[in-house]
Amino acid sequence: MLACLVGITCFAQTNAESFYHAGCSAFNAGNYKAALTNFTSSIELNPKMPIAYCMRGRARWWLKDYNGAIEDHDKSIALDPKCGGYYSNRGQAEYSLKMMREALIDFNKAIELDPTNAQAYFNRGSLKFHSLTNYVEAVADFTKAIEIHTDPNEEDIYLWRGNARMELQDYAGAITDYQKALELSPRHIGFQSTITNLAIAQKLLSKSEKK
Repeated sequence: MLACLVGITCFAQTNAESFYHAGCSAFNAGNYKAALTNFTSSIELNPKMPIAYCMRGRARWWLKDYNGAIEDHDKSIALDPKCGGYYSNRGQAEYSLKMMREALIDFNKAIELDPTNAQAYFNRGSLKFHSLTNYVEAVADFTKAIEIHTDPNEEDIYLWRGNARMELQDYAGAITDYQKALELSPRHIGFQSTITNLAIAQKLLSKSEKK
């Protein structure tokens, strides 16, 4: 009887992993509803797999179910409290609900646990830019994200560091960042506003040099 139970458990875990991988494939293809369904099936078969809750939470975030995302990230953190990425993902959902204090705490915790988490620095920098208007610290976080990120096409980081530098009247720095964003992805989402901001920064720099 014991051998039979072990076999059933192994079969369930194998199928849980199959549903998890199917969910990841759907997620990477941008099919978040299918991803949600597969991650849910994975969790039903193996409710102790923290990464499945994390990925379902990410799918829910893309589907704008921010409360559901937080619930899933709560579960992933409860199962694996040492993973910095889980806190960063929960913070992103909290940020979407304007829970700024909670989001900042989670971004700080993510960085404490994993100082190489570029996404956590970017998320914290975005919060400091938009909600705290702390542009100096936002620039510092975006700069750290640029230093450690592994994606060669992270134009968003340069774009938002450029925006923060604009607020600090560092027009030369902003120009460099906007140009880098356009170099990495000439037609990224919002590229027209990047071109507009670049022109404004160039005009303001020229004006400031004439004083």
